[in-house]
Amino acid sequence: MSNKLSVLIKKLKNTTLRKTSVFVSRIVVGLLCLIPGYESIVDPVGSNILCDRYLSCLKLEVLLPLSYIISISVSSLQFVIGACMTLGAKIKWTTVMATLFLVGQIIASASTLHQCPGIYDGIERTITAHTIAGSIAHNILLLGLVTLVILWRNYNLSLYTKRTEWIISIYGFAFSIVMAIHCFFSLPILDRTVFKEGKSIQEVLDYADSHKIEISDEAKTAMTHSGYSMILVSPDITQASTTYRKKLNKLYTYCKTNGYAFTMLTTSDPESREVDEYIIETSGAEYPFVHINKELTDAFVRSNPELFLLKDGLLEQKFSSYQIPTYENPLEEEIKEDTEVTEDWSDVAKSIFYFAVPLIIILIYDYLIELVKLLYRFWKTKRNGKSEEKKESSLAN
Repeated sequence: MSNKLSVLIKKLKNTTLRKTSVFVSRIVVGLLCLIPGYESIVDPVGSNILCDRYLSCLKLEVLLPLSYIISISVSSLQFVIGACMTLGAKIKWTTVMATLFLVGQIIASASTLHQCPGIYDGIERTITAHTIAGSIAHNILLLGLVTLVILWRNYNLSLYTKRTEWIISIYGFAFSIVMAIHCFFSLPILDRTVFKEGKSIQEVLDYADSHKIEISDEAKTAMTHSGYSMILVSPDITQASTTYRKKLNKLYTYCKTNGYAFTMLTTSDPESREVDEYIIETSGAEYPFVHINKELTDAFVRSNPELFLLKDGLLEQKFSSYQIPTYENPLEEEIKEDTEVTEDWSDVAKSIFYFAVPLIIILIYDYLIELVKLLYRFWKTKRNGKSEEKKESSLAN
C-alpha cells in the first residue's frame, strides 16, 4: 500500500503531468465561462431579466434600478475570466477572480434554490444548467478545477508574456461592454429566445401553455392572424422607446392601407393611464392595444418595444425599437417568397473575428519583440566573442 502511495506521489510531482493538468483545467474552465459570458453580453436584455429575478428572489429590490449595470458587469466579468483562463493570461489574478465569481454564483443559486425554482425560464444558453441545482453542481465542478490551477499555477503555460498579458483583461472588458451596448440598441446577434425567425407563433403559445401563463383570446387572435400581420410588443410601456414614434405611426397607416393587421401587445392594462401617456408621447398612436403577461414577454422579447412581422403565424422578421422599417410597396412585393429563413451566424462570426484579430496582433507583436531581443543577444554575444578574439590575438603578438 505504501509503495503504491509513493508511486502516486511521484507521478503527481511529475512536471509534465502538472503542466497538462493545469492546461486542461484552464481550457475547460475558460470555455465554460467564455461561451456563457459571450451569450450573456450579446443578450443584455435577457441577462437583465435574469438579474431582476435574482434580485427580487433575494429580496434586494432596492438594487433593481442598477440591474442593467449589475448584469452587464457580471456578464463582462465572466467573459473576461473565460478569455484570460483560455489564454492563460494573468493566471494569479484570473484564478482569484474566478474563485470569487464561482463562489458568488453558488451562494446566489443556493439562496434561491427553493424560493425561485423557475428562475431560468425563458433564458436559454448553449452551455448552462437550466435548473438551480444543476447550476450549483456545475459551478462546484468548475471551482474544483480552478483550485487545481491555483495550486499548480507555477506550471501554467501562457501564450502571452508578462509585457502584454494585462492587455487581454482590459481589452476583454472593453469588447464586452461595447457588444452589450450594441445588442441593447439592436437585437441579440445570437437569438436564444423561444421565438426565432422562421418559427411559428405556436412556439410562444406552447411555452405559455407549458408554464401555465394565461393568454387572452384577443391576444391569441392578434398573434395568429392569417396573412401578413405585425405585432408590436412592449414588456414595460412606461419605459418603451418613443424615438421612432413617427415611423411606427406611418407603419400602422401603411398596414391599414394594405389590409394588414397591426396590434400592440403590452403588459399594461389597455385602459390604464400608462397607455394613455404612451399614446400622447407617440403623437396619438391609433393602433389597438392588447394585454399580455410579463412572464411571456420575458421569453421572446428583447427590445422595448419590439416589432414582429408574421405571415400566417410564422415569424418573417423581428425589429428592435431603433430599427423600425419603412415599406413603400405591399409586403407581397417587398418580401421574397422563396427566401429560406435560417439562423444567421454571420454576426456571431464577425464579433468573434473582431475580438480575435487584435489578440493575434498583440501576440505577433509580443513574439516579434522576443525575437528582436534574441537576435540582439546573439549579435551582442558574437560581437563580444570577436572582441575577445582580437584581445587574445593582440596579446599573443
